[in-house]
Amino acid sequence: MLGALLRLAHQAVAARIGEKLAEAGFDDAPASHFVMTQPLWQQPEGVRATELAARARITKQSIGALVDQMVERGYVERIDDPADRRAKLVRLTEHGMALARTVRSEVRAIEADWAVRFGEKRIAAMRETLALIVSGD
Repeated sequence: MLGALLRLAHQAVAARIGEKLAEAGFDDAPASHFVMTQPLWQQPEGVRATELAARARITKQSIGALVDQMVERGYVERIDDPADRRAKLVRLTEHGMALARTVRSEVRAIEADWAVRFGEKRIAAMRETLALIVSGD
């Protein structure tokens, strides 16, 4: 089944990223935290937790627990939202930026490895197809 293959491929990528993070000294960053690194990387000024939850397609309570764990480990911080002082934004700390750079570097290495092993055209076609699936087109 395609869904199972996608899940297994994702697990293989997460395992490889986990190994790289451990080598780089980030052995306290479980794969569940990766759902936040991309949106926080794209918006370094910070993102509300409700938006992180929506992007990750998980509950606000779940994202709240993940944010708490990442704050404890020094990867993110909560700051006042300049647009609404009652609200908080979550943003990467310098330590979190280093984690995100390591993740992004390893993802690029994985994709380069796949391009060599399976062919650039096949990987490009897979990326394009997955993007279409995600976009709903």
